[in-house]
Amino acid sequence: DWEIASWLLPSGLSMGKIDSFLSLEMVSKSFIFHYNSDGKSFVKIKEMLPSGPHWMSQVLTTSHPTKSPVVLYWHDPLDCIAAILNHPFFHDRLDFTPCRIYSTAQRLCRVYSE
Repeated sequence: DWEIASWLLPSGLSMGKIDSFLSLEMVSKSFIFHYNSDGKSFVKIKEMLPSGPHWMSQVLTTSHPTKSPVVLYWHDPLDCIAAILNHPFFHDRLDFTPCRIYSTAQRLCRVYSE
């Protein structure tokens, strides 16, 4: 559903065209919509989702001349971590409980990793 919404919303189509696309029998049977299948619902769902980290940039000065300015782009790592922890997709998929993992069912050899 999100892939469709992320493609439709910036596509430049009018809400009427989006509504007519979503009302197609093939589309409505192929996807599970958890909301009314119209363009306004897509916009409401998109506005409810967290926006994620914003790009930052800085123009770097170089000791040698370049044809175009050298620009460094980055995300704040703390914003990235916050975006992952607050994303609805990962709501039930993150587990921070320590556990022991063994390489065999007999629990003879314990696995250590990061």
